[in-house]
Amino acid sequence: MENVSWIITGGAGLAGVVVGALLVLAAIKSQRKWQERQENKKEEMKRVTEEIDVLLLLNKKINEILMKRNLLLPKYVSFDAFDDCFITIDDYVYLQSFAAQNHFLLPNYLVEEFFKNIAVRQVVLSPEETTDIGGYTYKGGRLLVEQFSDNLISIIEDRKIQLKKMKNNDVK
Repeated sequence: MENVSWIITGGAGLAGVVVGALLVLAAIKSQRKWQERQENKKEEMKRVTEEIDVLLLLNKKINEILMKRNLLLPKYVSFDAFDDCFITIDDYVYLQSFAAQNHFLLPNYLVEEFFKNIAVRQVVLSPEETTDIGGYTYKGGRLLVEQFSDNLISIIEDRKIQLKKMKNNDVK
C-alpha cells in the first residue's frame, strides 16, 4: 500500500508540475502578444508622426511659394491675372524631389493631381524669358496651390486626430 500512495503522490506532483508549466507557457505567450501589439502601436504612431512632419514641411514650402509673389512683384507685373502663381525653378525642383523622396509618407494621389493640374496652367515662355524671371508662371495657378495647401492642412488635421486616438486607445 505504501507504494501505491507514493505513486499517487508522485503522479499528483507531476500533474501539478505539468499544469504549472502550461500556465507559465500561456502567461509567456500572452505577454509576448501584448508586447507585439505595443510595438506595432508604437511603430504605427511613429509612422503617423513622420507623415505629419513631412506634410507640415511640404505645406511650409507651399506657403513660402505663395508668399514669394510679394517679393517678386516687379518681375511679376507683366502678367495680367491676380490669380497667377509664380514658382521659381529651384522651388519646382525642390517640390518634385521632395515628393519623390517622401512618396511613402505623402498622399500620392493628391500630389500627382497637383503636379498634373499645375502643369496644364504653365505659361509658355521662351527659355530666355523663363531664365530671366527665374521660374515658371502658372495662369490661375494660385488657386490650385492654395487648394493644395488646404488639402494638406486637412490631411494633417486628420492624422493628428488619428494619432490622438491611437495614444488614447489601450492595446488589449
